[in-house]
Amino acid sequence: MHYLNTLLAFITHHPGLAYGAVFIISLSESLALVGLLVPGTVIMFGIGAIVATGSLSLFPVLLMAMIGAVAGDGISYWLGHHFKEKLVTIWPFSRYPGMLRKGESFFLRHGGKSVLFGRFVGPVRPVIPVVAGMLGMPPVRFSVVNILSAIGWALVYIMPGVFFGASLAVAGTVSTRLAVLVLMFVAGVWSLIWISRRTLSLLGRKGPAVFTALKQWTTTESLHLRIISRPVKRLLAFLIFRGQGEEVLFAFLTLLLFTAGWGFLGVLQDVLAKDPLVVADRAVYHFLQSLRTPWADNVFVAVTELGDSFVNIVLFCTVLLVLLVKRCYRAASFWALTVLGGLLAIQVLKWTIHLPRPVSIYDGASAFSFPSGHTTMSVVLYGFLAILIVRQIGAVWRWGLVSSVVFIAFIVGFSRLYLGAHWLSDVLGGYFIGTSWATIVGIVYLKKADKPVPKRLLAGAVFGVVLIVGGWHVTQQHKNDLSFYAPRHTIQTMALASWLTDGWRDLPAYQIDLAGEKEQPLTIQLAGPPAELTDFLKTKGWRQPQPLSLKSFLGMFSSSTPVEQLPVLPRLHNGRIDVVCLIQPVDETHRWVLRLWPTDVEISENGAPVFEGTIEIQNRRHLAGMILLATDSGKYGLPLTRLSELLNGRFTMKLVNRKGDEIISENEDPGADWYGRVLLIR
Repeated sequence: MHYLNTLLAFITHHPGLAYGAVFIISLSESLALVGLLVPGTVIMFGIGAIVATGSLSLFPVLLMAMIGAVAGDGISYWLGHHFKEKLVTIWPFSRYPGMLRKGESFFLRHGGKSVLFGRFVGPVRPVIPVVAGMLGMPPVRFSVVNILSAIGWALVYIMPGVFFGASLAVAGTVSTRLAVLVLMFVAGVWSLIWISRRTLSLLGRKGPAVFTALKQWTTTESLHLRIISRPVKRLLAFLIFRGQGEEVLFAFLTLLLFTAGWGFLGVLQDVLAKDPLVVADRAVYHFLQSLRTPWADNVFVAVTELGDSFVNIVLFCTVLLVLLVKRCYRAASFWALTVLGGLLAIQVLKWTIHLPRPVSIYDGASAFSFPSGHTTMSVVLYGFLAILIVRQIGAVWRWGLVSSVVFIAFIVGFSRLYLGAHWLSDVLGGYFIGTSWATIVGIVYLKKADKPVPKRLLAGAVFGVVLIVGGWHVTQQHKNDLSFYAPRHTIQTMALASWLTDGWRDLPAYQIDLAGEKEQPLTIQLAGPPAELTDFLKTKGWRQPQPLSLKSFLGMFSSSTPVEQLPVLPRLHNGRIDVVCLIQPVDETHRWVLRLWPTDVEISENGAPVFEGTIEIQNRRHLAGMILLATDSGKYGLPLTRLSELLNGRFTMKLVNRKGDEIISENEDPGADWYGRVLLIR
């Protein structure tokens, strides 16, 4: 995509800035406590992938990462060495005393080796150098170990990204679109795991006091609102306090239950009422379809095949058989209840809501889209399996288990979005309903002590099913499924006369962003390739906007920069990037901007594609008195009139009006300078 190509070109021409950024990120990731807020793993992996493109050199990147890591740990060590025990009274260490205690315990247990491999242990990484300084580790010894650990850290965090990018290059499938997909996926998984870890950490720190107060409230009879408070108290008491001293676990599951339940009701309301989420569905669909590549198609088709009904049925039967053979009858019954209940919920919702898919690829109940069956069952199956064994494993393994479930559920759901088989609302609904159902059944199951399930046998069985059965299913279905899930662009044909008469009204009246929000009015429709229009406008003084570069970026911080030198901020419409973006300066503070986006409409007589767009006046404006931007003035009528005058005699045009449509008010805001007029050009 153009903007990523621009970014790579910028990095290529300004490597010094990129290497400096690597140093700053590495330093920040290594600083005491600050490193908790910096997603160093994700960023360094991405930098490694950029190295593979040739935009950056490997050795300078590794060197700057090592130097930054050494410097960050060195600063942290100095803080501990200088302030000693006083550090616990200084913010932010006073805010998180538990982190220092954990780091101290880790250091006392492993000695100097903790500096070497503590950099790779998430919970204690940002405090180990501080603790080393506090406890008097000799500076020379610390420096040696610090340098060695920094070398290892840079290699471990950057080289996988390099190998990933290089493997794609060798295969000939390197694309900026795939890079966007990778970043979206990694960011999504990392965000979900980060939120889960933070929630559990918060419950662990604040939980005892909160649980004490909450338990007292649930056991105290209210004098007022008894009818309302009594059921709520009983529900909370059941969900959280009828365990075996596991309030943190049950509080986390309860929080997950209510969050997922609220999320599902919100998504359901939007689906039924056709609210903004449903509008965003189409934008996200178009955006992801524009990112498709043959290499990613192969990957995500295989992922979605691993979530097919065939694999899920074999997985269900295998786990059920293992539990029955080991006489875990209660676990087996809850397992059957969870899976069969999830399947029933999917079918009932599909038949009830009747939401059509983006494309017609299934029959029967599966022809309906909401919720995503693949997504829902991935959460139900793997989520409840995690609940079955959560009590039988240690804290470290629990995090591995949670991360695995999040990864599986996210990648299956993402594959459905990427392949265009579902809307965003379908996948979100699947996540929420699957989580709600698996959690509520899991809480009830965990409330009563049960025979321990054979966790190793279950893990081996699940791994075997996914590897053997899933692998066999992929090999058998992959070729056909690649064709089945191939990109399908539904094109609506329209006669020229119909378009000119009333068909133009079928196209959106407003630009829709990825969030489903209405932005600018779409005042232009063009039937035919935009090249002729673009060439003509360039002869009249229009030109492409200033590309994003170091010069244009720095110009945003200068009050004297003319508006024509400011970059045009990108805008998406229904998930699509504009195919035409031209500007014409009026003076140093004003400019006109013309944009066109593709549609799914063609003229039947000649196959001419229809584009829609807008023409606006942008004003130069200071944001917070610091950054200079060109922003939309909200004036659309005047530039539309001037454009029609400019094109008169060169193109065939018709000026129509949306007045009378629901979306256009009879008393249009005069400040908007637009009364529903649309210019049709051919």
